[in-house]
This record gives sequence, C-alpha cells and structure tokens, in this order.
Amino acid sequence: MADYKDYYKILGVSKNATDAEIKKAFKSAARKYHPDLHPEGKKAEMTEKFKDVNEAYAVLSDKQKRTIYDQVGQAGYQNYARGGGAQSAYGQGNPFGGAYQQYGGGNGNAYYNFSSNGGGDFGGADFSDFFQSIFGGMGGFGANMGGFSGFGGARAGGSGQRNGDVEAELALNLEDAHRGGPMQLTLPGGRNVTVKIPAGVGEGKRIKLKGFGNPTARGNGDLYLIIKIRPHLTYRLEGEDLYVPVTLMPWTAALGGTIFVPTLDGPVKVKVPAGTHNGKKLKLSGKGLSGKGNLYATLTIDVPRTLTKEQKELFAKLSQIS
Repeated sequence: MADYKDYYKILGVSKNATDAEIKKAFKSAARKYHPDLHPEGKKAEMTEKFKDVNEAYAVLSDKQKRTIYDQVGQAGYQNYARGGGAQSAYGQGNPFGGAYQQYGGGNGNAYYNFSSNGGGDFGGADFSDFFQSIFGGMGGFGANMGGFSGFGGARAGGSGQRNGDVEAELALNLEDAHRGGPMQLTLPGGRNVTVKIPAGVGEGKRIKLKGFGNPTARGNGDLYLIIKIRPHLTYRLEGEDLYVPVTLMPWTAALGGTIFVPTLDGPVKVKVPAGTHNGKKLKLSGKGLSGKGNLYATLTIDVPRTLTKEQKELFAKLSQIS
C-alpha cells in the first residue's frame, strides 16, 4: 500500500480552506514547482513536486473526492494499509463505504472520474499509487458496480437516462480540448476504449459511448463522459474565449511596435498601437478554443529593475518634459 499523501500540506492550506483559497494556493504552487522554470539539474525533482501539486488540486477542488479523502483520513488509511479497520457493507474493510451511500449508491447509475495526462492516455498514469488506491478502484477502495470500480461515489443519472447508464467526469488539459482527436481511455474495470474528442470541446459537454455503461438485466447501459477542463498556468478559459497576460516594455507602450502573443497554435505577431495603457486588451479573433472563440491579450507594462546609464538619462529627460 502506498504511503499516505497529505494533500492539504502539499498545497499549504488548512483543512477548512475554501475553494477560492485552494485554487489560489494551487496556482502559486504550480508556478513555484513548474519544471520549465528550473535548471536542468532540478527538473526531475520539480516534476515530482509538480505532479503532487496537480494531484492534490484534483482531489481538493472536487467536492466528492474531497469528501471521500477527508472521510478516510490519515489514520483510517494507515489502519486499512495494515489490514485493520471495520468491515463495510462491501466486506472489504472499506473505510468509505459510507461515502458511497451518501452519493446515492445502489440505484444502478454510477459516477466515475477519469483524467488525461496530456499525452492522449486517460489511464490515470499521471496520478500516484496513493491516488489510485483510493480513487482508482484497483486497491480495494470504492464501490464495485457491475465490473466497474468507481471513485467511492455514485449518483443518479440525468433525466431520461436508463437504469445502468454511467456518467463519468473526464478531465482534459486545455491543449487536448483544443485539438481534440482519438484518445485511449482505460476504464477502471480494465476495459480499453478509443474516444473521439471533438476539437474545441467545452466544459460540461457530454460524449456518449453506447454500451459501455453498467451491465443490467436488459443489457449494458451507456457511458456519458462529462468534460471538465483543467486550470491552465498560462491561459484563462471563459466559454470559448481565452485570456492571456502579456508583458509590455514602457517604450513599446509609448511608441507602439510589435510583440509576440502566445496562442494554443503557437506565438502570433501583433501590432501594439502607440500610447497603449496598462491593462489594455488586444483581441485576436478566432484564436480561442479551436478557433471557435477569441483570444484576449491583457497587456501589463513592465518597468525594468535595472537601467543602463543611457536609459536613466532618457527617463530623466522624459520626467522633465512631463
């Protein structure tokens, strides 16, 4: 059994932290440990810390998973790892059989959660053994329904769904949602399926996989994938529009010029008008999510921390003119 992970400690928040506090801590920690911001010799170490931060946020930002994680607790998990613990209704010493009951278990409509790792493989390989032991359904935790092992939670299907239909939250990286394409999904029960993700798929969209639901007396139900897009370090997504901060030097803001704005399809050369003020937004039409929305570059004027002698003299002259 994997060692217990304290997700609250990893993000540096209290157990009573609000959703806003957790999101803020995640952004701060993600920037701190992002491998690309560190020298080559520290990339391996930072990669592991970065994975822990993402994993902690994936649990604590999700109401159901956070409830299950809190219910298990460190003592409960370690007790289970040693082979102890009270037997649950499922006869496995499951410390959160109660969480399954809380979310409506036994109605034939299960709720699962899958996640992409940015490489088109939804097998959950980017999560630790600890995460898998609780939420992967492979370590004795969670309720087993018809061959699928859920994440300890279940809920009734949406209106009009048949008994046996399954809803699964599918977390995508922004880049994967943007480009779409065929991706491999490994169900917790071990079944593999190729899913065609539409380019530009948005948050909350549903993808139906016929016959991949929970087996019933009338046959298999259907699997409905509900798309959730992960927070991104660079871009903010609103609907199909993207927002990205761009730093501008003061002389470019004053005199105008050209800058490069990052997009999901690569950097784009953009003209900046003379007299641009701090906070101005530049609109790039059709550069949003898969070309369906727009991209807005929010300009921030950056004052250099160190100036050459000539630059200081020029700024001194400007101050006298103003």
